[in-house]
Amino acid sequence: MLTEILQQGEKYDLLNPLFFANPDATLHQMRTEDPIYWHSQLESWILTRYVDIYNVIRDPRFSVDRGGKIGKSKSLAVKTKLDFCNQYFTQWMVFSDPPRHTRLRNLVGKAFTPQLIESLHPLIQNFADELIDAIQDSGKMEVIHDFAVPLPALVTAKLLGVPQEDIPLLKRWSSNMFMLFGAGWASEEVVETTYQSLVDSIQYFDALIAEYRQSPSDNLINQLIAAEDHGSVLSDEELTATCITFMAGAYETTTYLISNGLLALLQNPEQLQMLQENPLLIDSTVEEILRYCGPAFSVVRRAIADIEINGQLITNGQKIYCVLHAANHDPAKFPNPDKFEITRKENRHLGLGQGIHVCLGAALTRLETKIAINTILQRLQNIRLDTEQLTWIPNLAMRGLEELPIVFSLKGIPNKKIFN
Repeated sequence: MLTEILQQGEKYDLLNPLFFANPDATLHQMRTEDPIYWHSQLESWILTRYVDIYNVIRDPRFSVDRGGKIGKSKSLAVKTKLDFCNQYFTQWMVFSDPPRHTRLRNLVGKAFTPQLIESLHPLIQNFADELIDAIQDSGKMEVIHDFAVPLPALVTAKLLGVPQEDIPLLKRWSSNMFMLFGAGWASEEVVETTYQSLVDSIQYFDALIAEYRQSPSDNLINQLIAAEDHGSVLSDEELTATCITFMAGAYETTTYLISNGLLALLQNPEQLQMLQENPLLIDSTVEEILRYCGPAFSVVRRAIADIEINGQLITNGQKIYCVLHAANHDPAKFPNPDKFEITRKENRHLGLGQGIHVCLGAALTRLETKIAINTILQRLQNIRLDTEQLTWIPNLAMRGLEELPIVFSLKGIPNKKIFN
């Protein structure tokens, strides 16, 4: 497989769709032979060992601000729009360093509390049941389109006070933005699509925030407006950027965590049977999904000083791709790393990040995924893949399938809550 995806002049072609179909063989070779590898196409260092990645993503000398370098384009006509996107993304909390990151996270945390997340349990369960109700008589389901996309979309819309009829718009904008995040070289089409989606989403949330300022409602936007920390509040621009960040992260991460997880269970029937027989294993199952096939494929950092990693000099300003998927399959950290084991112990994966940039929505993503998988397994039986070929999205930021078709029969047993 590896020899099939190499391009002349690049030992590891990480931009070829064949790589995304089966990244493990390539990443294993990189981790063994070239754990700190300069990739000329990406103009970045690629890290694949757990210890190196763990240290980098916790080291303040590596910034999450990419220095205006999300994507590239040879076209001068595209550059203005690409620069606009890059400049706007620097307002997002996920691309901010302390002290700005600390201020934003404290303010958002005032609104997005553990109590709020726990209160969403009945809402998420109701949405999950309604989605299964809609397809149960057909005996088949395209998991992503019919379930894994609409579930977090409905929850996020309810949280933010977004009308349900606007959900398709927000989903399209979110997906378009992630096309640029994971692009090593941005085509004119990708930049144009991302730019327009960003402009549209800014206008949309500007208007929605203004509406809720005039007519407050019980939603996350009004809680963000009211959030205060030592006299500091979110500006209008920060409110809009936070809503867009929340939209993008909530949709893509949860969608692919659910679908990747269900695929892993179907491809490992002994693990699926174990979970069906003992639903209390759902917590450790979700953690193993995050390790084995989590949606966050890699994260990018930028050196803000000359730094050595195991003897390799990383110079000030250079980018680093920290391949979380590779770290989570490192045999130096995880016994039998390529085996999917829902009872795995000491599972300190990097599936949702580490340190100050650990995913703020991690608890909600976990809760939605637990309810999603529990609902599917409680209500459906004889679940089987309905395709011989799976297509993975060619994206370095996010790992997910284009489609996941399944067939099933009904259990006819009422759904039960089996975890706290």
